[in-house]
Amino acid sequence: MTTSLSALLEAAPSGRPRPLLLDHGDYATAVIRQGQPVPWHDLAALTGHQGQVHALLDPDATWLDVGAFYAAHLDAHPDLVDAMGERTRTGYALRTLLADQDAIDALVRTGRTLAQAAHRPLVVRLPAPGRWLVRAHAVAGTPLTEVDADRADTASLYIAEWLGKLGDLAVGLVLLDARAGAGDPDDMPVEVPGDYSALRNIVGHFEWSLALRDDTGVQVPDGVEPIGVLPESFWLSEVADESVVPEGVAVLATIPADARPEVVLDRLALLGSGGR
Repeated sequence: MTTSLSALLEAAPSGRPRPLLLDHGDYATAVIRQGQPVPWHDLAALTGHQGQVHALLDPDATWLDVGAFYAAHLDAHPDLVDAMGERTRTGYALRTLLADQDAIDALVRTGRTLAQAAHRPLVVRLPAPGRWLVRAHAVAGTPLTEVDADRADTASLYIAEWLGKLGDLAVGLVLLDARAGAGDPDDMPVEVPGDYSALRNIVGHFEWSLALRDDTGVQVPDGVEPIGVLPESFWLSEVADESVVPEGVAVLATIPADARPEVVLDRLALLGSGGR
């Protein structure tokens, strides 16, 4: 299987005119799992869950939510949470989290199994460096009062080192999510993919692609074709609004948990026919 996003863009596995990169976590939890959590640490059950998702939604890539994976890992390993909080200095919590070899091994097994089962490359979604730094400290009980660009850049070095241990995975895209979450400070620095040379270097070494999602859309490095973001309203309206289908070489979409299954299937058919 190729690990290149460019190869995926040349021909979407689903046959759609443009690949659909689908964040289905909330919707699949609500509809397929009936509110039960995704079984991140039961690989057989997780593979079965993904099989249902792909049979229903037919995304063009395998979505690997690193934030959700690590949240489940920390729930199962409170000793790691304790270790993250042993020092208060900035970055210690995140560096300790990312150095945990058991988590890395489990993540690699998970990513490899899911990609092979679906025969589609991975979109690895993870918090942007500044966001992940803040959240790791919050989990560890050593919250940060300030996050500036320098601290976010230092966090990117830890993340780049961690990404280097995932090199065997069939990754098409590393997607940094810079959008705010619950408990994030309001004064976060603006994050753009061009700021993080260490991340760009490791991603380039593996011939993966890198992008950053913020509240305005998906930011890609200079010279890379844009990825369009489909608004969540597309999946909720009773009448399809084709005018909101974005331009771009691929479409990134999040299906809301409260979307009606029959409406979702109708919208997927519209995207499969070319949308606008």
